[in-house]
Amino acid sequence: MRICNLASGSSGNCTYIEGETTRVIIDDGKPLDYVLNALNELGVAPDSINAILITHEHVDHIRGIAKLATAFNIPIYAHIYIKEILIKQLKVKEELLNFFDSDFYIGDLHVVPFPVPHDSRYCVGYRINEEDAVVSIVTDIGNFTDTVYEAIKSSALIYLESNYDPEMLMAYPKYPAFLKKRIAGNNGHLSNISCAKAIEKLVHSGTRMVVLAHISEHSNSVNLAVNTIASYLESKNIIPNVNIRLDITYHEKRGTIFRLTPTSKKIG
Repeated sequence: MRICNLASGSSGNCTYIEGETTRVIIDDGKPLDYVLNALNELGVAPDSINAILITHEHVDHIRGIAKLATAFNIPIYAHIYIKEILIKQLKVKEELLNFFDSDFYIGDLHVVPFPVPHDSRYCVGYRINEEDAVVSIVTDIGNFTDTVYEAIKSSALIYLESNYDPEMLMAYPKYPAFLKKRIAGNNGHLSNISCAKAIEKLVHSGTRMVVLAHISEHSNSVNLAVNTIASYLESKNIIPNVNIRLDITYHEKRGTIFRLTPTSKKIG
């Protein structure tokens, strides 16, 4: 598999995943030109995309889907629990919409959705397998539950939210009290330290790469997120770049390209 986050944050989210014969995008909250340029950087023709998967109905995850899907006739997949709201929000041909309530296959990719606590109508994360190569996407999550852990444990690569620093969140003057409470709640977003504790558990399950995602522009910073998480992990004798690789996503540019190879396809 080849995996690359194209953008992550409140201004729009989009991740590209490619198997041997299948190409999918998870969420698209960015303008069409932005996504086309990012795909072009990867050498990917937009009409070769086999599906767009939706995590939930918030605008920063679906803003660009209708234009992309309509322009290139790309099927859209979302959980059945958000069917009604998506039909209203996405102005696309009905035949492009597909709804699931369990795991399914798109080409050679096995897609396993799981519920994620967030203040949307319904939110899922995704565990995506090409044979035994596994990537998991978990953003917009207020609480790292046992259900989420069981769904993503031992994934080779995980995109995990590290949204805010509690002190910066409470000090940010443009957020009203109710919004701060919502962000910090169990159905809001994941703080840096909560992300660090989740990574601690995931390292012990066998995960070796975590990409910090959905880093807030107003109540966090890349350096603060990375340093907070690294310091916590070191206090638990988990050494970044030795026991775990940490990487980051960006608001307005694509991130690192990762490659995961199924065991059956490895040489030797």
